[in-house]
Amino acid sequence: MRSLNARLVAGLLAVTAVGLTLMGLVSAVVLRGYLLHRADNQLEGVRRRPALAHAADTAAPGRYIVLTVTRDGRMRAAAGGPDPARALDRAARVGPGPLFAEGQGGRPFRFGRMRAIARVNARGNLTVIVDPLTEVHAAVAGLLVVESATGVLLLCLVALLGRGLVRRGLAPLSRMAATVHGIASGGDLSARMEESPSEVGRLAGAINVMLGRIEQAFLARLRSEAKVREFAAEASHELRTPLTTIRGYSDLYEQGAVSAEEAMRRISGEAARMGRLVDELLELARLDKGSALSPAPADLAVLARDAVADAAVVEPDRPITLDAPDSLVTVADEARVRQVLANLLANVRAHTPPRTPVTVRLRAADTMVVLEVADEGPGMAPEEAERAFDRFHHARDSDGSGLGLAIVAAIAAAHGGRAALRSAPGAGTVVRVELPRLAPLRDAAGDPPHTGPTGG
Repeated sequence: MRSLNARLVAGLLAVTAVGLTLMGLVSAVVLRGYLLHRADNQLEGVRRRPALAHAADTAAPGRYIVLTVTRDGRMRAAAGGPDPARALDRAARVGPGPLFAEGQGGRPFRFGRMRAIARVNARGNLTVIVDPLTEVHAAVAGLLVVESATGVLLLCLVALLGRGLVRRGLAPLSRMAATVHGIASGGDLSARMEESPSEVGRLAGAINVMLGRIEQAFLARLRSEAKVREFAAEASHELRTPLTTIRGYSDLYEQGAVSAEEAMRRISGEAARMGRLVDELLELARLDKGSALSPAPADLAVLARDAVADAAVVEPDRPITLDAPDSLVTVADEARVRQVLANLLANVRAHTPPRTPVTVRLRAADTMVVLEVADEGPGMAPEEAERAFDRFHHARDSDGSGLGLAIVAAIAAAHGGRAALRSAPGAGTVVRVELPRLAPLRDAAGDPPHTGPTGG
């Protein structure tokens, strides 16, 4: 009985059998009560007939047994119907006293499995008219036999029809199970169930939603694994270059091909480059985990002015314009925002000619703070612009690590914002960083316990 189909059919048969049994019993009880009531009425009619009372000592109707009980306790069958010996035996068991008492009452009474009525005749003896209830017992037994045969036939029909109906009703579940097993055994994740307005159809719809999410999670896992493999390969490649250089100069020094000063200078430079690369990788890992931020109220206008001043010191000949309000306070990680500005301006220095104009813009837009660094340099081809934020992506004329803009995008994402780039050959490049605009909410004591969004 492990099959749901078998359990449902068995349950249907059990309920049907119980219902038929109860209906048969109730029918038999009702029929027996009706027939007994009719027999009692007939007994009362026979008792009221004077002719029968006078003829009771010699004759009686054929269906009844007439007994005579004298005052001294003698009993005989005055007129015999079917099986008078059984009636005499029952009368002997009851005794003359109770029989004479029933005769005084004048009502039908139970006489074993028979019914009887009694009256005192003209001689002072008791006449007991007994109905053996042969017809009643035969009618009730016949009804039970017919109902039993009909019940068995109905159970067979219910078993045949119910099995087909249950199997047809559970067919969608069988198809759903086959689809799920196919998916679980490495089948097509895009397979879906048949939906319908029924309960099974709604279950199929819920499973389809679950399968869609599983498919998305599986694809995301595949993309994540591919990204991790690509990241590991690119990181290994980037680290291999300085390691190869360090090993080469070490070998050259051992062979006496270069001086110790030159070898140490180059080894120190490559080691510093490798250290910066490792620091940037760790920085990206912390940003990806979301545990590298320390948000606090910060004036982004001050940070932008500081970044422009630092860039002017590094390149005095480069025109740098700042377009920012006097103050723009939001909740952010000040050190990370400084790093964003420093990376963007360093990217401009690395990829544009020395005297290329640069504009740093800062403004509030609705619930966002927008920071832009725009240059009038040579710009990028569309395929280069699409991959600008990819990790370890190098421009053709760059010798950097390829992580500067990736760190900018990671910092923006860690704040709940985003980074975008717009560029075209000959039209310069604009890097746009959007951060949520959050203002500190102060309590009664003036302390900033938490933050909340502000309007534009």
